Parts: sequence; structure tokens; C-alpha cells
Amino acid sequence: MKAIRHILDTGLQFFCCSLFLLMIIVSTWQVASRYIFNDPSTVTEAILRCLLIWLSSVSIAYVVGQREHVSLTLLTDKLNEKWQLILAVGVEVIFIAFSFFVLIYGGGKATSNSMSQLYPILQIPKSIIYVPLVLAGVIIVIYSCLNCHSLYRPTAKMEN
Repeated sequence: MKAIRHILDTGLQFFCCSLFLLMIIVSTWQVASRYIFNDPSTVTEAILRCLLIWLSSVSIAYVVGQREHVSLTLLTDKLNEKWQLILAVGVEVIFIAFSFFVLIYGGGKATSNSMSQLYPILQIPKSIIYVPLVLAGVIIVIYSCLNCHSLYRPTAKMEN
């Protein structure tokens, strides 16, 4: 399980950093083409929009895997260890259900429905915008299963 988590963590870190670097390059080109060359690029805004959707979707999946998502601990801090474990596993099950029904199933439907539509400026299928939902859903399910396994291990609460 540690190996799977390490491979997933490393791959997602590299992927997200690469997308962020690409966004910096594209936005720099947008500014340079507008203010230095006086010939604004017409596709950079659309490229940035697509990259932002990909980056945010995959980054959210990574954060869920690290269990660093936003949570209110006001009540959970008052619970004993047994109930904290039950609540933590319950949260992971909710993540799995949400990911499966909304991200994987719903994102898959949106992806298949938009396959024939073209993104106007870039002339690419609109489904490219919805694919990261399915990808993020699959990653969240994998991470949530790994998190449940880590929670039930008696020696360590979380593998990193």
C-alpha cells in the first residue's frame, strides 16, 4: 500500500507542478504578446481556462488523498478515539460515494455527451474539459480506499 501511495503521490505532484508551470508560461506569453508585441494572443485565455480546470480537479483529488481537505474539528476533537476512527472512515466512505456517483458517473455522462461538441477557440472536443472530473473521481476513490486501510492499521494512523 505504501508503494501505491508513493507512486500516486509522486505522479500527481509532478503532474500538478507541470500544469502550473505550463500555466505560468502561457500567461507570460499572453502578457508579452499583448504589451510587448501589441498583438494579443486569442487562444491563451482558453488554454488557461482548460489548464485551470485540470489543475484544480487533480489537485483536489491529491488533497483528499493527503487528508488535508478543509474540515471542522470542533466536535470530532471531543470524541474518544473509537468514535474518531468511525467518523474518519465514514468521511472516506462519503468521499467514495460522492466520487463514484457525481465525479465518475456524472463526469462520464458529461464527457460522453460533449464528445461531438468542439471548444470554439481551440477547436478541440469539449469533453477534454470534463475528463478531469472522471480522473479526479478515480483518484479520490483510490486514495479513500488507501486512507481507510491506513486508518485501520494499528501501527500507524497515516502512511506518507
